[in-house]
Amino acid sequence: MSRPIRFFTTGPHAHRSPLAYPALAPLFAGRVERVDTPEAADLHLYAHVLDIDAAPDTAVLDWRARQRPVVLLSEEPFWDTIWGRRPLEPRLVREARAGALPVAQLNHVTSAIFRFDRIPYYLLTDHRFANAYAARFARNAGVTPADWQARFAAAPLDAAFMFERRPEPFHAIAWPEAGLYGLCSWRTELAEAYTFGEIARLGSSWQGGPTRFEIGPSLGDWHLDKLVRLDGRARILGAVENTHQRDYLTEKLFDAFACGALPVYVADPGHRVHDLGLPEGSWANLWGMSPADGAARLADWSFDAAFFDAYAEAQARLAALFGDTLIWVRERDRLADAVLETLEAVLDGATGTQGR
Repeated sequence: MSRPIRFFTTGPHAHRSPLAYPALAPLFAGRVERVDTPEAADLHLYAHVLDIDAAPDTAVLDWRARQRPVVLLSEEPFWDTIWGRRPLEPRLVREARAGALPVAQLNHVTSAIFRFDRIPYYLLTDHRFANAYAARFARNAGVTPADWQARFAAAPLDAAFMFERRPEPFHAIAWPEAGLYGLCSWRTELAEAYTFGEIARLGSSWQGGPTRFEIGPSLGDWHLDKLVRLDGRARILGAVENTHQRDYLTEKLFDAFACGALPVYVADPGHRVHDLGLPEGSWANLWGMSPADGAARLADWSFDAAFFDAYAEAQARLAALFGDTLIWVRERDRLADAVLETLEAVLDGATGTQGR
């Protein structure tokens, strides 16, 4: 049995990696090992291109001396598109402070790491998601269509949007050949265009004040805070991702269903959200619409008997998905195997041999 893959990592985004989350650590025990110095590593691993650009001189000097692979293992298409600017390329060259580094780019497009089977990657990174969804969807699955109709009618808000306000045009970036699109400015325009009834636009970028990241530990569980704040509060809840990528789903869509609201999403026909098996009429897909047209579509949404039947069915399917422990276990195993197999392939390609 070969020894663990030893990796060196550094930078402010190092905690945003499959190899860094405490919830995933048991999957990699004895299979990978983080080391403190570049020269002790089989490979150098970074989570963000900016961390590579700011790599310590010792890391660059070690690469020059030993030519060990430099890997960008990025979980966030937003970073790959806005900062990396070359998200489709498996090989990059980045200019660190001490010189250029050739980089193997592993992201949602260039690797199979994030191609989930049943549960999207991001939900595996913290046990809070499994716990919250198992409880809330079990609760929601017991609500009848008629009761959902009454709850929607009683919600004090017509719509709520909770995401960063990013109106800058540079966010509207696109690689159509890969189904990759920036959605930050689009969803900002949608939230501003929707002016029908009582609306909440939530977050420091809308209202001012510190962000949840600046508040830090005093906020406690930010996800639970979100669910508690929005549970039963709105008929429509914005759930649009910051980036459209077919394997990229975060908590947003599921949070909207968990809170008992109509999720507003954007997904092309090849997006993996369609593989969840949710009735199409249970969520609003604004794919191909302008923000103004999307707002009008939501304003005209028919909260009729057919919708509430579909909505109740979606809740039952989500309860079955998130309530099955075996599905979570299998998804975690799939992720761990994909990470290890991909890193092994990088190492094999670097050495021209099998193993280390």
